This record gives sequence, structure tokens and C-alpha cells, in this order.
Amino acid sequence: MLKLELEISELDYAALVDYLLPQVTEQLRNSGNPLGMLLSNGMSPALAKKVISTLPQSQLDGLVADVVNKNSQKMVQRAQDMADQQGIHARIASVRAIAR
Repeated sequence: MLKLELEISELDYAALVDYLLPQVTEQLRNSGNPLGMLLSNGMSPALAKKVISTLPQSQLDGLVADVVNKNSQKMVQRAQDMADQQGIHARIASVRAIAR
């Protein structure tokens, strides 16, 4: 087995809100992460950006890791589909995120 790791040192969380908030509100609500639950309760993207701008990096990283991990199977399937489309014979075993 080959383990690939992706480390993200900078992430524009405000842009991520525009992209992800409409798509992942249910996952945020179910994540158990207090920030996720706050953002998923009908908060507008503009207000979510304002809240996000006041939070420490560790909380934001934890939230993104929670969302990635809750959507792991979807991400595995997308990675598998991309490999298949490119003619790369591989089976994607897992996708996982850890906030450090």
C-alpha cells in the first residue's frame, strides 16, 4: 500500500465558506464540532465569514478536518473516478484529515 499525504499550509476559509457552506450544512450540523453546528444553523455566508475571521486557526483547521473526515467516502469515490478516467489502475482505500 502507498500512503499519500497532502499538507495545506494556507487556506482561504472565507472562499471556502462560499463554496462549501451550501453543500455541507447537514454534515456540519452532524459533525459534533461546535463551530460546525453554529455555521449550519441557517447562518448566511456573509455572517459565517465574519465569524470565521474572528476564530483561531486551530478551530478552523479542526472544522475542515471534521468535514473532510465526514465526507471521506465521497472523496474516495471522486478520487477513484478521477483515476479511472485517466486510465490509472488504482484502488483508493481512504481519505482522512488531521488538524495539527
